[in-house]
Amino acid sequence: MVATARGWLPAEQSWPRPVNAAAGDDGPRDDDPTAGWWRQLADERSRHLAEASQGQPHPADGAHIRKRVGEALGALAGLVEPALTAAVRRARQAWDQADALVVLDGRARAEIATLRRWLASRVATEPAGAAASALEGLLALDAAVALVRLFERRLAALLRLQLRSGDPELLPRGRPFLDLAAALREAERAWR
Repeated sequence: MVATARGWLPAEQSWPRPVNAAAGDDGPRDDDPTAGWWRQLADERSRHLAEASQGQPHPADGAHIRKRVGEALGALAGLVEPALTAAVRRARQAWDQADALVVLDGRARAEIATLRRWLASRVATEPAGAAASALEGLLALDAAVALVRLFERRLAALLRLQLRSGDPELLPRGRPFLDLAAALREAERAWR
């Protein structure tokens, strides 16, 4: 697939440079949604090289990286479960409070940012196998956070769709009809 994608680019452009990059522009543009991510990787690589020159190694193998990502997904599931269940319960009595779901508070966001920085530094500095695990971890963590944010922002719409369905039960067997916590626990098990 990479060979096919490379075939789409004009021969004078190098991979992974964006197709819409201006001639002579080798770095990410400010309007590029991945620009901050690429800068973060470069910053982490610089920081790691500085620490390594001072004799402060940061070893990590694929198993350690997978364990940390699994722990983070489990912690996220632990935050989601009570908050989502309470929000869905409240929706039956106070519909105007259906969107009052808040899972990612300041502390949770700070912990996620710390783990993302650590994973980004592993992508930039570790051997290929560990770097691949770290990149997968970044993607998994970003997907999990995006799902949580989707629920935080669009819970009322999800509830309305469920109430219009053939089975309008919001808490079947005491669990939310869309059990995000269970999905995150499943992802946690897969990462450990």
